[in-house]
Amino acid sequence: MRTGTGQLGRALAAAGALAALAVATAVPAAAAPADPSTVEQDVAKLNQYVTDLYNGLPPTALRDVDPLFESPIPQIGRQNRTTKGPIPGCTEGSLLTYANKLAAQLTPLESQALGAVSGLSQLYTQAVATDKTPQVFGTDGQYTPRATATIDKLRGFWDIESWDVQLVPWKGTDLGSVEKMKQTFGLGLAPAQVADAAALATKVLYEVPVLQGGRNPLLTLNAFSAPADSLGGKRVMLGDGLLDTVNLLGYDDVSVEAVVGHEYGHQVDFAHDNHPLNESSEMGPDAYGGYFVAHAKGDAWDARLQQETTYLDASIGDCQHSHGTPDQRKAAGAWGEQQATGQDNPNEIVPSATMIKNFQEEYPILVPPAGDPSTVAAARG
Repeated sequence: MRTGTGQLGRALAAAGALAALAVATAVPAAAAPADPSTVEQDVAKLNQYVTDLYNGLPPTALRDVDPLFESPIPQIGRQNRTTKGPIPGCTEGSLLTYANKLAAQLTPLESQALGAVSGLSQLYTQAVATDKTPQVFGTDGQYTPRATATIDKLRGFWDIESWDVQLVPWKGTDLGSVEKMKQTFGLGLAPAQVADAAALATKVLYEVPVLQGGRNPLLTLNAFSAPADSLGGKRVMLGDGLLDTVNLLGYDDVSVEAVVGHEYGHQVDFAHDNHPLNESSEMGPDAYGGYFVAHAKGDAWDARLQQETTYLDASIGDCQHSHGTPDQRKAAGAWGEQQATGQDNPNEIVPSATMIKNFQEEYPILVPPAGDPSTVAAARG
């Protein structure tokens, strides 16, 4: 009996241990670490949903919607404008260098996830979001007063139809709303897939740690301007990640005004059907933005802030024959500022069509044809 009792005791003890282990490991599904294979499947499926969404958009949906600079994240729906090799002897701007450094730390899966959710959140901001609801600029809303004041001032500064140019914040946290994602996927995805795709987007947002619930700066590290015939109509989109990064790099004094001024410069080009296929498509808005911040009826910034603005312009320069090198973008912004400070009548605002014409005449000096220094001398003469 003693032996049987001992065996029974040991059996009960073992059963109790197994029961305790079962209880200890029965963690709710939401708190359990996700199976890596499941995460990979979710990211791959979301990529396909977002790809199908972009393929289902109208042909004009993304026409002329151009980023402030080429992101190092291969975002779905965004075409890289680079067509040539690197420019010899060129060093990319500090903001782009920083973004590239962040991107280099990502695993292939993380990069894929960021590309999908970034493309999705950008599309929400471009086509669904509206300034008819309260707007919050910056991760904590800290840039809201500056952003709203800047867009109001720009609408009255340039002589283009501006009442319908919206300024909207690009926030990665919008991905956490299933309803907002349903609206976004509904733009081009098959109706039967919309609900599943929206739920999956929110799931991936929280199961891939690097996304930080939509707060990874790479997700919204850019700004865009869209013309009237694009999906969502005229608007300027200002990313939280861009504002955070510009602040980190020391340009917070001028960040909102300089970036919004640049993006509104695209609206000036759109209004005059000016769509250059070279670097002047970005350098022109640098110049118009410089004119605005230095002008007496614009921001009327002093020499220190004007210089800081040109350094911010330089920080987003690239070396890929795409948006202009750091030196070229800095020169374009400085040229615009000089047009404002050198006017005989400081209160006169040059008509936007004239500003475009004047910059296009200056552009060959700023970006001369390679291997032909005589062109610069001829242009200056």
